[in-house]
Amino acid sequence: METPSIGSEIEEGTLASEGRAARDDGSRTIIWCVPRSVSTALTKCLSFIEGIQVWLEPYSYCRTTRVIIKQQLDLDVPAEYEGNEEIYKRMTDHFRETGQGNTTIHENLSYASIGRFLEHSVSRHVLVKDMAFALSPEQYKFLPKGFKHIFLIRHPLRVFNSLQKSVFGQLSALGMLKGESAVEETFDLGRDYPFPNAGGGSVHKDLYDMWKYVKENLDAEFIVVDSDDLLANPAELLPKICRAAGLPYDESLLKWNGSSEVTESWMVPADDIVSKLVYFYDRAIRSSEFLPASNMPSRDDVRPDVIRCTDQAMKYYDEMYEVRIKF
Repeated sequence: METPSIGSEIEEGTLASEGRAARDDGSRTIIWCVPRSVSTALTKCLSFIEGIQVWLEPYSYCRTTRVIIKQQLDLDVPAEYEGNEEIYKRMTDHFRETGQGNTTIHENLSYASIGRFLEHSVSRHVLVKDMAFALSPEQYKFLPKGFKHIFLIRHPLRVFNSLQKSVFGQLSALGMLKGESAVEETFDLGRDYPFPNAGGGSVHKDLYDMWKYVKENLDAEFIVVDSDDLLANPAELLPKICRAAGLPYDESLLKWNGSSEVTESWMVPADDIVSKLVYFYDRAIRSSEFLPASNMPSRDDVRPDVIRCTDQAMKYYDEMYEVRIKF
């Protein structure tokens, strides 16, 4: 089964007026998260709601591809696709030729186009899962209108302890690490992750900044959810999440099919992105329910880079934790 590309509806001639008509009794929601916050498992769970269209990290892909193109071609990519078609073609050709990805629709790499694609979707329910670090404040203007926002937080010590393992595993598998960075004992999350803002303590600040922006500047509903609360009591938290998002809730959502089949319907920015990033997605893709979290790691047992990133992030996490929905 071919995974749908995020621009496919627009290419087939979807009209904005059709999208508005389809939204009358539906919902539009973005789950903003930090890495390793159970966000992909939550997304898979909600994918079983009838009439839902799920988008996987479209803005994050925009961000990642820009970093790569700057590093490899020294090219700054504009946010708008219109008028810059040749630059976008050069990007997609480069990724295909170097085996770094295959994006079939050039506009999938445009911040401005992503916002329009989301606004024009004709699906009854639209759910986007993305990382807040994907957008800088000057790119907030490309957020789609009419969306509710869920901010998914998790204790930084858990986040960075898990993220370090996932990043090292994924980069090693791709052959992207050299020298001491290629040795797990000397790999440093803040130093060796090649995508700025994606690996260090700033990921919580980016989520915090997005939360502040939505709260202070957008006429939009939002909630904050701690993923460990969801894992501890999904029967209480999941209905609240669905209610806040405008999604129908049923107890059947507490357990779901463990195969990856439902993820094949997700709107993705590049072919095979889910199957290739196994160290980030695989466990969540194979999940079938929310399980209690393991014990909190001890600061005495984690690496210095994990401690450093945790300490940078705690004040942002603490403030958002105070306003989370509770069970």
